[in-house]
Amino acid sequence: MRTRGVRLAGMLLLLALFGGSAVGCAQSPAPEPQAVRTPAVNSESAQQRMVEVVKDATESLGGDWKVRSGPDYAEACRLPDGDTGAKWTYFLTRAQTGDVSADSAKVEARWKALGMSIEHLGTKTEPTVIGRGGDRTDSISFSIAPGLYAIQSVSLCFPGDADQL
Repeated sequence: MRTRGVRLAGMLLLLALFGGSAVGCAQSPAPEPQAVRTPAVNSESAQQRMVEVVKDATESLGGDWKVRSGPDYAEACRLPDGDTGAKWTYFLTRAQTGDVSADSAKVEARWKALGMSIEHLGTKTEPTVIGRGGDRTDSISFSIAPGLYAIQSVSLCFPGDADQL
């Protein structure tokens, strides 16, 4: 079981890496239409769907990705009926960049094909591409910093207690 200190340390690392630029997934509340657009999921299926999207993105970009947190790291969320649920988070980095424009376009196209809406943050040289919606994840982001790629994803919300997972 992870402690709140580890959670705080992970978030501080994330903030330090991206110097205050929004990473997207964990920093924005989930849009309310989720209750209508996503099927019911349980702990295992939510995690599996999220991992599949992350794996697809990291494999398409290639390189050596390091898991920084998750995919078994849970946080609280609100279910469509208003009850408290849980969601998995997953955070990976690659200490190498490539063709930033081409790689950003590649993940964007993959996420659009999964029915996600796309948001753009950051700058041309240090962009963040965020995918939201669809039936695989609540959100996923691809962020670039000097010498670093990062992918962070948040699963769909499922019934459960994040502190018990």
